[in-house]
Order: sequence, then structure tokens, then C-alpha cells
Amino acid sequence: MPVSLRCAIIAVLKEETPLRKPASSILAAALFVAAAPAFAGIHYQSNTKTEDAQGHSSEVQVEGWVAGEKAKVEFKESTNPSPATQKGTYLLTKDAGKTLYLVNPEEKTYAVWDLNAMLGAVGTLMNGMGPLLRIQFSEPKVEKIADEDGGTVAGQPAHHTRYRTTYTTTVKVLGMGRSSEVVSEQDFWTTTSLPDAGLGVWLRAQPPRTGNADFDRLLTAEKYKIQGYPLKMVTVTTSTDPKSGKSRTSRNTMEVTQLDTRAAVPAGNFEIPAGYKETQILPTKEGARD
Repeated sequence: MPVSLRCAIIAVLKEETPLRKPASSILAAALFVAAAPAFAGIHYQSNTKTEDAQGHSSEVQVEGWVAGEKAKVEFKESTNPSPATQKGTYLLTKDAGKTLYLVNPEEKTYAVWDLNAMLGAVGTLMNGMGPLLRIQFSEPKVEKIADEDGGTVAGQPAHHTRYRTTYTTTVKVLGMGRSSEVVSEQDFWTTTSLPDAGLGVWLRAQPPRTGNADFDRLLTAEKYKIQGYPLKMVTVTTSTDPKSGKSRTSRNTMEVTQLDTRAAVPAGNFEIPAGYKETQILPTKEGARD
């Protein structure tokens, strides 16, 4: 029984309402609350922690609601919040992420969230720097080194795969270059027991494209063709300077810590509140500076 309905009925029985309203009125209000539309869906919480090569760490905690292709992902806590990940801001979709909005309740605004376009701008920058700056990535070598039962994660059956990817990255500034040998080991715990496509808004293994051909080769490797949704991912990346032999290691972990597959998800969770104004994350051509 929902808490709101249970409390209202208790108030009726005890006649403890502040205004001493008739019991029939209170019961009617309680039944109205109970009849509010809701989807049978999924509710989950996820934590992402990043530790860089200098020993600095950051965490992002999100809470998600999913019903079929509909999804809402709210940023709850962030150690280094950006305007997009500040507490209370959330992502919203009704079509499994094909159209995605970033909603800011504090400013009462929303904007189209096109991560591919944003990273595409980065790729365009990488492609357009010419002799000033050039970043090159060698053809990656991908090895599957584990393919096994993964037990359970957040109460769901999981399959565990581990991949090792090796490549060389070279950064050239005004023709002078410096190379690093990179080894990235990634562990995926994925499940195929959850059919709701809206989960892919946050629980995705394959990164979006940047438009830089060399870098995007890393993002289309075989390891990103895994089945199902990742409930946990661990990436450990080590970069080594071939001349000095010095190495730097970073680590990124994403894990779903709680998951309820029988959650009652209010229909209003997937609607942009009335009165919110549309804004833009990226400037339009008309608004861009010359």
C-alpha cells in the first residue's frame, strides 16, 4: 500500500486532521492519490568513480527510472559538478535516447542533449588544428581474455567479459611529437534479462562518436558489441612513455548499486514540467561568434 494512502486512511480512522474535515472527504482524496497514473517499470541507482593518473578522484551518483523506451536519469551527487551534472538536474527521453533533454529544475529550463553533436565538435577541433596540433591513434589491437558467468549484479544475472586493448597515441605540436603506449583493460558485467530500451540512456557500453577517424576506431572495436546492458564496468588504462619507461594509470568504475524491476513509476516522471523554457547547450550558427 502506498505510504500516502496508508497515512490518509490512518488519519480518517483517528480523525486527527487539522481542520476536522469529514472522513469521507479525506478518504476520497486518498483514493485520488492512489489512482494517479503510474507505469510498472524499473528504478535504479548507479555510482561512477574516476581516479586519474595524478591520484585525483571524482564520483557521480545518479538515480534512474525506466519504463520501456521512456527514461529519466537524475544527478544526485557529484564531487566535481558541472552545469550539466549539478544536483537535481536530469536527463529525459521518451524514445530510448533518440531525443534526449537535459532538464534544470532550479532554472526551470530544458535543452536538447545531443552528446554525439557535442563530441562531434571536439572531433572537428581535433581534425582542424592542422600542423598546430595533431593527435594520432594507431590501429588498436583487441583481445578477449575472459568470457564467463558473472554471477549477479544488483540482483540480476550477469555475464562477465574482459578485453585488453593496446594502441599507440601520438601528440604532435608544431610537428614535434610525443608518443605513449596505451594498454586498456575493460571488464563488463552485462545482463540480457532487462528488455527496457530506456536503460541504454545511462547503462551503455559503447561511447558516442567524435568524428575523428583515428579516435573513433577505438570506439568501434569488437568489445563494444556485447549483448545486454552493463550493470558494472571497470576500465584500467595505463599509458607508458617508451623513452623514459614511466607509466601513468587511471581507473574508472561504474556500478548499479540498487535495482528494482517492479517499481511503480509515476507517469509524470517522463514529462517536462509545464512552464519550463527551452534553452540551448550548444550555440546555433546564428548565435555563434564570427
